[in-house]
Amino acid sequence: MSSLSSASSSEIAGNPSRNTPSVIAFDDEFTTTVFSIQVGDTLFRLSGASLSSDGPSYFTSFFTSQNQKKQREYPTLYIDRNPEVFRDIVRHLQGYYVVPKDEYQFVYLYADAHYYQLPKLVKLLFNSEIFVRIGSTQFRIPKELLSKPGDSPNFFSLGFSSFFASPEEVFPGTRGLIRPPAVAPPQVDSHSELLFQQLLHALKGAPLKFESPEHRDLLIKECRYYHFRGLEQRLIPINISRNLLTGREEITVRLQDVRPAAISADELAEGERRRILYKRPFIEEEVRELVIQVDKNELVLRAYGISEIEGDVNGSQKCKWGVEVIGGSATAEKLMAIIDKVQPTNVRPDPKGPLRLASDLRDIFITIDAVEVDLIHKEDGSVRCLYADALNSSRKRKRGDDTEATAKSNVHIRNLAVVKAQFKLYIVKGMVVMHLLTAECVSSLKEVNRLRKML
Repeated sequence: MSSLSSASSSEIAGNPSRNTPSVIAFDDEFTTTVFSIQVGDTLFRLSGASLSSDGPSYFTSFFTSQNQKKQREYPTLYIDRNPEVFRDIVRHLQGYYVVPKDEYQFVYLYADAHYYQLPKLVKLLFNSEIFVRIGSTQFRIPKELLSKPGDSPNFFSLGFSSFFASPEEVFPGTRGLIRPPAVAPPQVDSHSELLFQQLLHALKGAPLKFESPEHRDLLIKECRYYHFRGLEQRLIPINISRNLLTGREEITVRLQDVRPAAISADELAEGERRRILYKRPFIEEEVRELVIQVDKNELVLRAYGISEIEGDVNGSQKCKWGVEVIGGSATAEKLMAIIDKVQPTNVRPDPKGPLRLASDLRDIFITIDAVEVDLIHKEDGSVRCLYADALNSSRKRKRGDDTEATAKSNVHIRNLAVVKAQFKLYIVKGMVVMHLLTAECVSSLKEVNRLRKML
């Protein structure tokens, strides 16, 4: 009868953690007594020494309260939980080191450790490895592997913070329930286990061998999904070099990889220009002059009328050349985020319209239609292009053949589609200016079609 009464009282009490005192003193009689605990359909017999090895707990609270009632024998405690999970808890109470076999066993054991209020086991599991299944593969990840700068908080800590908030509290907001809620272990079915395995090798410090630029981009995309921001910065392609003429270090980063929060403007103006600087997030504190690379067909180098764009960034020249970015494109949005960081007053009149920036074409190395070109600005806003290869080929002709004048090709161009480019940004008189360093451009639909690739 005592067994039935204890079962009823434990079920009515609901979550046993509510009745667990913070401190319990155990005497010799308690530690030498053998207690009966029935979990589901299985009976377990444990000594008081085992029960008191991780306490105060629900078990020690229940049996010490029965002792205070001066009963001649301890009743059997009945608990309606999984006996297979409880076998691991028994091993823990007997002094064995318990290691979950997979992500399901970890979640079950962690939930029951909290249910029975076993502080040592809860802390052990909370600080243990992260169990997760990616695709069809199970991974066990040491927590310290994900504690590097920028890699925490991440997908795993953020996704389960509402359940595994701290060792002291699990399942916040569920106190008073008869049993804890069902929690599925972390599992990601829609992502590649092979790519995740490579990310783990990189987190451990092993070098990664990229099979192709597309392979690198896939790994970077996975880093962003799992919030491995520090690892992402180590994987993105960059180039750090020293400009021998200026004596300054420069860092080249693809536009899609630039983090606006890491950008700053040089406080010391160089003449009337303020440079845009960049510091690699989570990696280093070194600040370098930023060179941005774009490789999407979303830029147009366009000759404007005097009233269409403000500012005169080409010295005394009367022509007005600017860069127009397709409105609503990823390139436009990223450039606006950068501009808002360094010069918040430079605002687009129409957020959905094209983004227009004044350009500086001095010292640019440019190819138009796959031909190296020297630019000569004309007062009407057009550009005279001297094709360098035609000029060089004319010099190879026989001496006395006066064809150099006819070998120069003079082309008037007002619109150039930019295929690839590298540029710096400056702040000139409160306006952000794009200083193009190198660019690959096309000038006609024929050249655009020439770049098409067969599927």
